[in-house]
Amino acid sequence: MRRSSFIAGLAVLSTLVGWQVEGAAATDAPGTALRLGDCVRMALENGPDRDLIAADLAAAKARLEEARAGKFGDAQYTQLLGVINEAEGDAVFSPNSQTDFFDGLGPFTRLELDIRIPLYTFGKLSAALDAAEQGMRSESARGEMVRADTVLETKRLYYGLQLSEQLADLLREMLDSMDEAIEKTQKRLDDGSQTVTERDVLRLQIGRSRFAAGVEEVDASTRLTRSALARAVGLDPGERIEIAERRMEMAEVELEPIDVYEAAGPHRRPEWKRLVSGIDAQQARVELEEASAYPTLFLATGVRYAVAGNRDDQKNPFVYDDYNFVEPVGVLGIHWDLNVFANRAKAAQARAEMDKMLAERRRAETGLRLEVERSYVEVERARATVESVRAGRKAARGLMVLTVANFDLGIGEGDELFEAYGAYTETSTDYFRAVHDYNVSLAELSRAVGEELLDLEY
Repeated sequence: MRRSSFIAGLAVLSTLVGWQVEGAAATDAPGTALRLGDCVRMALENGPDRDLIAADLAAAKARLEEARAGKFGDAQYTQLLGVINEAEGDAVFSPNSQTDFFDGLGPFTRLELDIRIPLYTFGKLSAALDAAEQGMRSESARGEMVRADTVLETKRLYYGLQLSEQLADLLREMLDSMDEAIEKTQKRLDDGSQTVTERDVLRLQIGRSRFAAGVEEVDASTRLTRSALARAVGLDPGERIEIAERRMEMAEVELEPIDVYEAAGPHRRPEWKRLVSGIDAQQARVELEEASAYPTLFLATGVRYAVAGNRDDQKNPFVYDDYNFVEPVGVLGIHWDLNVFANRAKAAQARAEMDKMLAERRRAETGLRLEVERSYVEVERARATVESVRAGRKAARGLMVLTVANFDLGIGEGDELFEAYGAYTETSTDYFRAVHDYNVSLAELSRAVGEELLDLEY
C-alpha cells in the first residue's frame, strides 16, 4: 500500500466542486436544513436569471400585442397653435398687404386626424402575427432552458456538498483513530513494550499530519460549496445553508428502457421546442416577404380643421385657405411597393434562412438523441461502478478492523495500521465519489430527456 493512499480522495473535491464555487463568500450564520427538492424550488424562485428571462418574455408579449394591434390600422393626431396677421376680403380684392405681417395679429389653430385601416393585405398581417406568436413561444422555451439548467446546476451543488461533507466526516473519523493509535503506541513505548518502536510512533505521526491537512482542505471546499449553494437558492449574504440529506446514498429511480427515452426525450427538450418555434416564426417571415409583392388595400378616414378669427373665411371652393376650413376625409386607397427585384431578394434570403434552420433541426434531432444515449449509458456505468467499489470498501473496513484488533493485542505493527487506515480511506472515498457520480449522471439524464426522473417536489 502506498504511503499516500489514505488521502487519495482529497483531490476529488477540487475537481468536482471547485469550479462551481469560484467567487462564493463564506457564511457562518445558522440556517435551516433543506432537502434537494427545497433547494431546487428556491433556486427556481430566486435564481439570478429569473428576472432577465421574465423581462425577455415580457418584451416578446409586447411584440405580440403590437402585431395584434396591426389589424386596427394607424391613427395620428396633429395640432398646431400660433398667430397670424389679419386678412380681409377675398381672392379678388383685399385691403390688406402681404407686408402688413404684424398688423392685427391673432391666434389660429389647425388640427388633423388621420386614420388608416387595412382592409386586405394579401396575408401580411396574419404572417406578422404568426411570427410574433412563434417569437413569444421561442422566448418561453428559452425560459424553460434556463429553468432546466438551474435544476441541473442546483443538483450538482447539492450533491457536491453531500460529497464534501461525507469526506470531511470520513477524514475526521480517521484523524481520531490516528490520535488514538498514536496515544496507544506511545504508551506501550513508554512502558517498555518490545512490540513497538520509535519508528512506529513517527510513522503514525506522519500519517496523522496528512489526515489533519486533508481535513483542512476538505473543510475549505465544503465551506465554498455551501456558499455557492446558498447563492444559487437565493439566500442573503451571511445566511448559512444546511442540507438535510447529508449521507451519500444512491438516488432511487426506476428507469425505462433506453428506447423509450430516445423516442420521446428529444422532443420534450426546451431546446427542441425553441427550435421548432423558430422554424415556424421563420416560415411566417417567408410568407411576409412573399406577400410584400402584393398591394395593400386600406380605408383612409379622419378630419382636417383650421380656424383663424382675424381672417375672412373664403366661401369660394376654388380659393385655397390654409387657416379656415373643415375637411372630412373618407377614401379607399391602395399602397403597392413596386421594388420588385429588392422584394424578391428579401424573400429569397428568408427562404434560405428557412432551409438553414430545417437543416439545423435535422442535426439537432440526432444530436439530442445521442445525448440521451450518452447520458443513459453513463448512468448504467456509474451504477456498476458503485456496486464494484462497495465490495472493496467492505473488504477494506474488515481489514482495518482486523488490523486495529491485532495492534491492540500487540501482534500488529505500525506500518500495517497505517496502511489499513489508508486503504479504508481510499476505498471509502472511491465509494462516495461513485455514488456522487451516479446521482449527478441521473440529474444529467433528466436534463437530457426533458423530464424529472427523481421523485422530487419543486
